[in-house]
Parts: sequence; C-alpha cells; structure tokens
Amino acid sequence: MITQELLSHFNLTQLPFSKEIAVEQLIGLPSLERAFSSAKLLVETRGIGLLLGKSGTGKSCLLRRLCDSLHSGLYKPIYLCHTSISLSEFYTHLCVGFGLEPVYRRSRMFRMIQERVLALNRSNRIHPILLIDEAQYLSNPVLQEIRLLTNFEIDSYNALTVLICGREELAMQFGLSILEPLANSITLSIHLEGLPKEESFAYIEGRIRQGRNSTPLFTKNALELIHQASGGIMRDINAIAHSAMVNAYLSKSPQVEAEHVKAAIER
Repeated sequence: MITQELLSHFNLTQLPFSKEIAVEQLIGLPSLERAFSSAKLLVETRGIGLLLGKSGTGKSCLLRRLCDSLHSGLYKPIYLCHTSISLSEFYTHLCVGFGLEPVYRRSRMFRMIQERVLALNRSNRIHPILLIDEAQYLSNPVLQEIRLLTNFEIDSYNALTVLICGREELAMQFGLSILEPLANSITLSIHLEGLPKEESFAYIEGRIRQGRNSTPLFTKNALELIHQASGGIMRDINAIAHSAMVNAYLSKSPQVEAEHVKAAIER
C-alpha cells in the first residue's frame, strides 16, 4: 500500500531503482557499452576472458545482456555461480549445465563434458559459452581446471569460450605461479569501475524515465551528493536513491532534495 502511494506521489508506474529490471531496459551508458562490446568480441574470437569489478559495478547486468544478445541457434550460454565448491562439485555443476548426468569419477565427467562441447560445435553447429560468476571464491585447483577444459585437439581448436567474472581481488590470484598457464591464456580483460559523474546522473535520470516520469525528480544537488556517496557504484546508487525517494515522499516533497539524500546516507 505504501509502495503504491509512493509511486503515485512521484507519478511513477514502477519502482525505478529495483534490481528487477528487464534486460531491454538496461541503460546503455558509454562505459558499460564499451564493456559489452568487449564481451561480444570475446564471443566472436572464442577465447578465455576475465571480467573484473567491485560489487555493484554491473557485472551481472553485463552477463544478462550478453546472454540475451546471443542467438539461441548458434550459442549455448551456461551460467555458473556456485563457486565456493570442490573440484568434484564444480564438474557436477558443469555436467548439469551441459545436460549430462553427473558420475562419481571426475576424470569421466571431464571426458563427458569435452565430448559434449565437441558434439555441440561439430554436429549441432552451436558454440557453448561458459560464464563463471563470483569467481573470486574459486579455489586454485578449480581455476587450473578451467584451462584444461578449453584444451581441444592438442590445444588447436577453440571449442569453448569462457568468461571468468569476479571482484578485483581475483586479479591477485592470477599472479600466482600455479595459475600462470591460465593467466597466459586470457585473451581479453574487461574492468568495470564506478560510473563517472555524468553517467551517474544519466543512470539515475534514465531509471526515472523508465518509471514513466519524464520530469526531473532529483535536484542537481541531490544528484551530486548521490554520486559522491556512491562513488558511481550502481548498486549503491540504487540503494541511496531509493531511500532518498522514500524520505522525500514522507516529507511530502515533490522533488528529492539534497537533505533527503543526506538522511539516506546517514541512516
């Protein structure tokens, strides 16, 4: 009931800063478009990619857009986010992703997966793409195995594209000598950072417009404060902007002012 009153107060049809946003509504900001283009290039060149960024910088949004952009008759994306796992569990999840029945022996699952990948490429003309999210939690043995999984026909055939996604500390793991073969196999790296000020403003205003309100809802000072407090991190922008909107609604203000943002930050 309160949510409906808030929407009515600001002439909105939906909460603008919810994570429940359709793929087609994901805003194409310049920095995010560059990252998306790089991810598409990885798919076209069929390599191993690395996507790094702080929590909330848009890694999951990029993966959603990438999956949505892939032709279902040409590509098979497999998304894996259960990464605090053992090597055997890793293979079990991969088998399920490829539609295979997991077995007890890890070596058998390895062969089954490689056979399925080759069959998809050769018989079905479908290229599989493995998307590994939250990869900072992967153990070194699992990371080592990723390199082995992409070795087809004595490392002469790119049958599987892999995009490894995680927070910035993942880069430190790749500096270990034990992971040197995988690090040397990375063909493309994407680094997501906080939005610059202009893009933070555009992001907030774009989300408001998607809620069917074309009039400015946040004052310039409010936008400035949200950007400063969030560092351009979209997840933080969403949280602060939503709380500020609630504060403005409770104070019967037609716009979100800097004072409403300050109250949200100091909560």
